[in-house]
Amino acid sequence: MESVINKLAEIETAATKIMQAAENQKKLQDEQQEERIAKFDADLEAETAKRIEEITTKLHSTTDADQKKQRDSAAELLSSLDAYYEQNHGTLSTQIYENIIRK
Repeated sequence: MESVINKLAEIETAATKIMQAAENQKKLQDEQQEERIAKFDADLEAETAKRIEEITTKLHSTTDADQKKQRDSAAELLSSLDAYYEQNHGTLSTQIYENIIRK
């Protein structure tokens, strides 16, 4: 009878060790999973920040190019209006004067 009790105690001790080892393994796997999740989150955040920076840079570049085109176009238009005025200011003045007098 005593040997049976001893065997049961050994089995219980072995089962406790197995359960403890399984619990330790589970904790280790949980920690590893948390580390992988944290690394994934950090990598994703870094990649997102990089993409945002690329998009922002591209947007600024495009905006600057568009502004330059508009400035150049406006300068060209003003230049052509100045040239037209210089060539036709006498005629324009006469037309304006006649329109004022007629009214």
